Amino acid sequence: MNSLRLILLLSTLSALSAAFAQNCELKFTPLLPRNSDFNKACSADSTTISPCFHHVSGSLHSANITFGPPFSEKDESILAGPIIKDGFLTDFTFDTRMEYYINYTAEGIGLRYQPGGSEDSCFHLSWAASSGRAVDWNFRAALANGGEKLFDMNEAYAGFKQVCGHVDLWLEKK
Repeated sequence: MNSLRLILLLSTLSALSAAFAQNCELKFTPLLPRNSDFNKACSADSTTISPCFHHVSGSLHSANITFGPPFSEKDESILAGPIIKDGFLTDFTFDTRMEYYINYTAEGIGLRYQPGGSEDSCFHLSWAASSGRAVDWNFRAALANGGEKLFDMNEAYAGFKQVCGHVDLWLEKK
């Protein structure tokens, strides 16, 4: 575990060094819980339709999340970042009008959310191995509460799926 922390620290320092060497502004925003916003978006009696995700195993602790340009049009009315339920970082949702990319850096896995482009609750999910570390991890998803299997990276290291409902995620070390 200590070697993993050292690797993550060195990679962060390397990224910071590269950014400053190029005179680039590098912004990191911590994922802060917004419980009332999450509950408003993902409760059973919610008036809005949000893409709600729950990590049955795993979390966003090692994740970098990219959103907005170049992934989506810039819109000042959109709150920055995902909406996180609590400090466990296992439950989250997104603004439905913007693309998001979750890079599980320690696991070498990426998950992209794209709005569905219609008024229904459907959206697009794509997943892919982003490094060789992905072979050491099981990553799968299903519709919430025992619903239809959406993907399993043991079967396909990359793919794309239209989703119409809340999603359960499993991220487990093999």
